[in-house]
Amino acid sequence: MIEEQALVTSLKDDQAVIEVQRQNACQSCDLSEGCGTGSLGRLLGYKKLALSIPNRHKLQAGDLIVIGMPDKYFHIAGFLVYLLPLVSLFLFALTANYLFNGTELVTVLASLAGLTSGLFFSGRLAKHDLALKLKPQFIRQIYSSQTVKPVLSTQFKF
Repeated sequence: MIEEQALVTSLKDDQAVIEVQRQNACQSCDLSEGCGTGSLGRLLGYKKLALSIPNRHKLQAGDLIVIGMPDKYFHIAGFLVYLLPLVSLFLFALTANYLFNGTELVTVLASLAGLTSGLFFSGRLAKHDLALKLKPQFIRQIYSSQTVKPVLSTQFKF
């Protein structure tokens, strides 16, 4: 299960609008100072992402929660975004190369058509079939804005 902390910023109807700080895997890597990916992550910054989830747990604005998504669906999302367009690009290119005896222009155009169709198809799959499974789900509440914590006032005498 992939988990992330989120802050409930507002409520709209039966939805809780949450804000997640976009994290970078390079934060925990020892090579982040000398790596190009780590430098790129620092350059782009860490932006906040706003999502909405069903408010079945009576969340209030200011609550800190944990949301998550099962690993299986995370891998499916990665396949849809990266692998499916790449596979369709190669399939279209190989088919055009075979049918048109290696004509370079036709192979390049077929590759672009394959990439475009792969992106279109993965977008359609993500919107319809897997959209609910790929949405993050509420796991637990860390802090509630409704609970008042007592303030301890102790005086030390020496």
